[in-house]
Amino acid sequence: MKATAQFQLHVERFARWHALLTGFDLAVALAAVWNVWQWRGHSEVGVMGGLSLAVFLLVLAAQFPYWKTRAFTLVHGASGWKLLQGSQQRDLAEVRGLSLPGQLLVLGTSAQGRVVLPVSSDISPTAWRELRTRLAL
Repeated sequence: MKATAQFQLHVERFARWHALLTGFDLAVALAAVWNVWQWRGHSEVGVMGGLSLAVFLLVLAAQFPYWKTRAFTLVHGASGWKLLQGSQQRDLAEVRGLSLPGQLLVLGTSAQGRVVLPVSSDISPTAWRELRTRLAL
């Protein structure tokens, strides 16, 4: 059995992650405005406007936990993946990666539930390649 060297990555900047969330919010807001614009002149415009607003607010509510992402350290070694946030340490299971332009999302589950960890591509190229390799991307 081959021993796995420990890999540790500390992330504390989330500007690209917040830009991605903001872009999605703007797209949903634009769709809501477009929907109301298309229904103007009809008697149901108030209902469609209310529905559009409700969808927009549901998207904002669903995104709320992702806006509160705090600095974290991701550790991978022979014992698996670990997440360190502040003074908390959590073991991660079922860790996967999702590649987005300029962004890598590390998706995992812990005893407390699912975890979404955004990693921006502005980290060192060596760390970026190593993380992608360990996530098999």
